[in-house]
Amino acid sequence: MIVFPEYEDLMAIIKLKKGELPLHISIHTLKKTSLHHHDFVELSYVIEGSGTEIINGIRHHLQPGTCSFLLPHHIHEIQSDSDKPIIKYCCMFDINMLLGSSYESELSSLLFRVGSSIPSFVDFSSPMADRMHNIFELLHDDYLNTVGIGRNSFIRAKLTEAMLLFVRASHTNYPNVLQVDESDEKMNFWKVLQYMHVHYSKKLTLEWLSHHFRVSTPYMSRSFKKHLGRSFLEYLHGLRVESAVSMLVSTNMSLADIAAEAGFESYRSFSRVFRELRGQTPSDYRNHQKNSLEAP
Repeated sequence: MIVFPEYEDLMAIIKLKKGELPLHISIHTLKKTSLHHHDFVELSYVIEGSGTEIINGIRHHLQPGTCSFLLPHHIHEIQSDSDKPIIKYCCMFDINMLLGSSYESELSSLLFRVGSSIPSFVDFSSPMADRMHNIFELLHDDYLNTVGIGRNSFIRAKLTEAMLLFVRASHTNYPNVLQVDESDEKMNFWKVLQYMHVHYSKKLTLEWLSHHFRVSTPYMSRSFKKHLGRSFLEYLHGLRVESAVSMLVSTNMSLADIAAEAGFESYRSFSRVFRELRGQTPSDYRNHQKNSLEAP
């Protein structure tokens, strides 16, 4: 049986009304989730229980104090260690809710590295675990209190605080990765990367991206080289291959289906790009990962 990651249409599930924050906060009690992905980002915090979470094919342990963050369409699943369920706060929201101003460019430049140069999880210990737990309690309480004065502003403020604590904790192990360039040009460029991280699987060209952000194609091309040291196509291929890697490890989808899901126009181009970036074919990569997991 072929396992495809399930797409969760959170907008339909949440049924947002006009003027409401694009956000949903709840306390989940679970033993297992299916392999899935969604448009919203997800920030979660484990209260009780233990288990395993796999994000984009990378496995990590869950325990009280573990905080995980996933960007849109990161593929993930959870399995508890025993019959005892995992209890966690789960906050899913539209990332644009926090990044509506140029003043948030520092935060955006950090968040879009999660899952690549920054791990998707942090294990908090006291006193920081207590602080993060308290933030989630306050978020949940205000989310349920729909008539609270300044509710939306409060939720955005506490959510921003939680995200900053997450990236600060990551800074302990990855100090050099988290250096931020706060120039105006860099601030605007992070909006481009934000868009690419959400739409990488769709038909995307440098010309179309330049038109969308109202700059010339040569300027957009130079921006990628200047800020990332890579071309637009190299960065796009990187995003698509990372997505393919997750599906190769986490599912038994056919290689052709994976190529299409990741945004490649043909299997031939997928195989060529994958070999260039990973040094082996998609099938060899899948077999190697499978053998590694089965090895004693």
